[in-house]
Amino acid sequence: MKTKTARGYALITILLIAVLVALFIYQFEILQVSFYPVVKNIEKARVLKYAEDFEVLETEHFIIRYEKEDEEYARLTGNIADKYYESICSMYEYAPFSKSDVIIYKNEKGFIENLRLSRGDTPIGVYYSGVINILSPGIWIHDSENLNHIYEFNGPVIHEFAHLLIDDITRGNYPMWLTEGLALYTEYKLTGFEWQAYDTNDHKVTLEDLNKGFDDIDQFVAYRKSFEIVKEISDTWGFEKLNNMLDILGKGSSINQSARAVLKTNIFEYKGFD
Repeated sequence: MKTKTARGYALITILLIAVLVALFIYQFEILQVSFYPVVKNIEKARVLKYAEDFEVLETEHFIIRYEKEDEEYARLTGNIADKYYESICSMYEYAPFSKSDVIIYKNEKGFIENLRLSRGDTPIGVYYSGVINILSPGIWIHDSENLNHIYEFNGPVIHEFAHLLIDDITRGNYPMWLTEGLALYTEYKLTGFEWQAYDTNDHKVTLEDLNKGFDDIDQFVAYRKSFEIVKEISDTWGFEKLNNMLDILGKGSSINQSARAVLKTNIFEYKGFD
């Protein structure tokens, strides 16, 4: 009798563990978006500590930290950021609750080390944990006469601020192709900048490929394909549907769940992306 009772308790215990595991798996994305802001703020504090002794320029919507030799670029950054602030926020129907932080780095070494980037081609801008990080335009723009124009229309300010909004809205719950495609689309709509096309005969990339291994794909191709997919969604269903998808992602749903709820289709089977 005791043996049967013990077996009964063991079976109940196994069933309870199985239920808890199933609940954890089902609720994982919800838990992720719930705790993400806490984790983000911890890492944000670490990133900002690097610039604690920097000069500070405060604009209407941004707090820009920079070193003395980059004062001109800090002012230019502030002008560009404030100029497009309302337009970008209007696109995403969202505005940050406080001023957004920007750090301008005078050299690649500090940029790479503070953001813990892997060595290789250094980007000119990176959004990370609530902070827009920009490599001083004096390093990568060599046409001094047209520097202001190049920085505004080919620089990272608009792109990285779009990333910041997307991250806030979704609470960090987004695939790379979506945030990169949206940031490029934002530039395209506001400045006309368009990531160059590639020969599709040389590179066959699907949405599934981007979703599963964005970083394993040639970045030139991955960015362009992401832009094309976001543009197709906007052209076909309207940009407001992308905003609806971001809102649902922010509640813990997967990208496929959010697309099904808003677009009423399985985007991984949609032929318009081919």
